[in-house]
Amino acid sequence: MSSIASCWVKIAAVLLYSYSSRKRKEFRHRHSDRSRWNRKLLRSGIIGEHSYVVPGSTIVDSRSRIGKFCSIAKNVSIGTTMHPVHALTTHPVSYSGEDGDLTIPPENRVNFQNKQPVFIGNDVWIGLNVVIMDGVTIGDGAIIGAGAVVTRDIPPYAIALGIPARVVKYRFDENTIARLLKTRWWDRPPEVIRQLPMGNIPASLEILEKLDS
Repeated sequence: MSSIASCWVKIAAVLLYSYSSRKRKEFRHRHSDRSRWNRKLLRSGIIGEHSYVVPGSTIVDSRSRIGKFCSIAKNVSIGTTMHPVHALTTHPVSYSGEDGDLTIPPENRVNFQNKQPVFIGNDVWIGLNVVIMDGVTIGDGAIIGAGAVVTRDIPPYAIALGIPARVVKYRFDENTIARLLKTRWWDRPPEVIRQLPMGNIPASLEILEKLDS
């Protein structure tokens, strides 16, 4: 190998090492942030075991609850609030009565509930950029497609898409859904869950139902 070629190989090796080292640092930083964020949510009682919320998402009301084994992507807004559209103004001062030097007397305020908790079941997958309005309940096993705006309750194991989000199909047939909900597999201890063949629903149900019989 010529000295010029050898020199280029060394340069390429240095650049590759530098690039891979930077990528490793970015990966560790990203996952460290996610771990810290989710430990905080777990300690506060907002999310259940094995669930995660990617940093960049927002949970408006601390009374909201997220079940176990949930996957919530980046830029998801959980509990986005409404404004009073039939009042003189949609501004929060119409019901809070206070904004800087402006005070609205109680008798002139709008009776309006601006924030209600959201309840998300177990094994729920929520895609990128989803908006979930306050007061909504999302059932166990549901999937919310990326970019959806959820304005009403979503049934268990439903797949909902669009603006506003509408149910387009269900993950399984009615009988399978009923059986899955009855087993509540997400509440089982690790030694039971590790026995379940994840890609074989009938076999998993058989194991769980035998344990319950």
